[in-house]
Amino acid sequence: MRLPGKRLASALIDLSDGLSTDIAHICEESETGAEILAPALPRARVGKRRSLVDLPHALHGGEDYELLFTAPRNRRVSNRIAGVAVSLIGRVTRNQQVVLIGEDGLRRELKSQGWEHFRK
Repeated sequence: MRLPGKRLASALIDLSDGLSTDIAHICEESETGAEILAPALPRARVGKRRSLVDLPHALHGGEDYELLFTAPRNRRVSNRIAGVAVSLIGRVTRNQQVVLIGEDGLRRELKSQGWEHFRK
């Protein structure tokens, strides 16, 4: 991602295959891990009652037309970039495991359950 005059993103991927799968791709390629905060995940409102989609769908559903990016810890990230809302949903770690931190504060491994192109 190149913004005029800024070098913000250190990694970037679209979420068309689902957050759980695409964050795993970033972590695998960069030899890192991540902690994802479940309460921080933006979730769509659907249906006549405008209900929030459930957490599994937010984690594993694809075709979201969203971007996931990482930025160095010491960089200030605006809450809007080019008019688009930005949400801080977690942090990159060194331990090479992707962990979901639930609303209850419990940590669970976040396994890739989104779309896998070459899955048998």
